[in-house]
Amino acid sequence: MCLPSGRAITQDCPYCQGRANPMTNMKWRAANWVLSILLLAMPTRVLAFCHEIEVVQGRFMHAAASTPAPVLIEWLGHATFQITSSKGTRILTDPHGAFDLPRPTLPQHIVTTSHQHGPHNSVHMAPGTPVILHGLTPAGVVPAFHDKSQGMQRGKNAIFVFRVDDVCIAHLGDLGHLLTPQQLQMLGKIDILLVPIAGGYYTVTASEAREVTKQVNPKIAIPMHFWWEQAVQEYIQGTLRVKMLNAPTLKISKPELPQPTDIVVMPWQQR
Repeated sequence: MCLPSGRAITQDCPYCQGRANPMTNMKWRAANWVLSILLLAMPTRVLAFCHEIEVVQGRFMHAAASTPAPVLIEWLGHATFQITSSKGTRILTDPHGAFDLPRPTLPQHIVTTSHQHGPHNSVHMAPGTPVILHGLTPAGVVPAFHDKSQGMQRGKNAIFVFRVDDVCIAHLGDLGHLLTPQQLQMLGKIDILLVPIAGGYYTVTASEAREVTKQVNPKIAIPMHFWWEQAVQEYIQGTLRVKMLNAPTLKISKPELPQPTDIVVMPWQQR
């Protein structure tokens, strides 16, 4: 895929030739803008990585909030979140594809998948015509593994990082190990961490997730990828600042973020 070199895609791009449909060109242009941003997080870099993406009326652009604006995070179950910016950009993470879990009803602008397993890659459940970002492509984000054996058991896993309304959010996908110093350096300063706690075969255990949370030191940590109370109790063990929400949504702006770290548990029934 052709990437812009500091400007819009030109007609020299072989992928753009013969594409007369303006909507098709717009989608390709949007995809390339996103990919060019994500390339900043390639493994060869050791920079903190968190770049805001906004979509307004189908067009991608860089956006810097002049006044504090809240981001809305809604858990749809498993590892699927709908993240909505104050301007209406919707990002769907790791779509689960399950029929017994909530699904998004509004058109999505961006869909991310941490790996290719079905419960994290069911992009067909996203309404609209979103740009799909597969984390295990060359434009992937912070590279990680699905297990403790460098991916030999269950493959690779990508950690996506978003800056939305100046709030930096990291989605760990199906992380299967503690983070390395290089991965932590690539992540940078994370405001909200979406961390799996199912444990055992699929992800880090709840106690390991607690250690990962300490490694990242976010201002808010939201557990995901679980469906029983015992996992929550093990994850929050010894933690003094725990908030149990009545609804699976969190709306918060940058100035409202606490000092590290609040654990925010969304209701897992029917999730």
